[in-house]
Amino acid sequence: MLTTFRSLSGSFFGQHRYTQRANIEDGIKFLEQKGVLATSSLRGTIFSLLRDPSLSANSEERRRYEAARERLLRLISTEEETHSDVVPSGLHLWNETEFPGYKKEDVFFLKHPAALSQRYQLSGLCYMHGPAMVQHYALAHNNHSVPMIDLLKFIKEHFTAKQLEKHIFDNEGGDSSTFLKSILQPNTTFLTSGISTLVPFFRDFGPALVAKFKVHEDFMKASVHHHYGKPSGKFIGYHAMTFVGHRLSDNGTSYFLLQNWWEKKQFVEVDADYLKASGAYFTFIETPQTGIPDTFSYTYGKYHELEAVDKPEGQANEMASE
Repeated sequence: MLTTFRSLSGSFFGQHRYTQRANIEDGIKFLEQKGVLATSSLRGTIFSLLRDPSLSANSEERRRYEAARERLLRLISTEEETHSDVVPSGLHLWNETEFPGYKKEDVFFLKHPAALSQRYQLSGLCYMHGPAMVQHYALAHNNHSVPMIDLLKFIKEHFTAKQLEKHIFDNEGGDSSTFLKSILQPNTTFLTSGISTLVPFFRDFGPALVAKFKVHEDFMKASVHHHYGKPSGKFIGYHAMTFVGHRLSDNGTSYFLLQNWWEKKQFVEVDADYLKASGAYFTFIETPQTGIPDTFSYTYGKYHELEAVDKPEGQANEMASE
């Protein structure tokens, strides 16, 4: 049944397909069918703790299994990820007042307005959000329809047993560059770039994956959308975003526009010094993309959210292990 849900803004909107709330035995059957922990001598014990986390040896272990149980139940109770043509109130939006000086031809979604889509990261899955957006924009760059891969179905249908184990029990991420390669058409080739070639590659190939971006404390401030010079504060973790535009100031300073997945920080401008200090890798898709591979499900919309996979967490916990 197609129904609505309560999103981050607290208002009802969008589309989300729910099955009946699954029980834990359905979840364990799903894990067994996927071969999760198939060779582990602790499989029976672990599944028993999923059934009843109160059997845990201590409070920390109990919290881990309670979280794993809830994550598993949400995953198997939902048919597809949230998508909508309505962007929820409260989500940070692009606007020319906040980001002045950008020319239409130098921002991908201004040049291709039908392609603009936003994602909201609710858990440590930036390593998936970044590649999904790059794939989406690669299709628009080659004048094709602009669907978005359904990450929820991808997790359920294409994750290996080991990936599911890490996701369910540890909520761990993965490598964004590897994930990008896994969702594109066969024999796709890529170009890696330094800062000096970002602009010419962008003109030729469209947006790029920004991988292994080192996040420091200053970047965690949700209300700050411009970062210049050197990062400040302690190192928090790695992050994945998408490079979507650039501009040159009157004094010749280069600025780069990044698309992000945090509720209050969807777009970020950085200068070359900040970007260099982040140590990020940049990957462009060289091979023109004509569609999402037939084996993967997809949806359409201006907004996508992986609400069923995990509950909202603080930004400090949104760093995926890349």
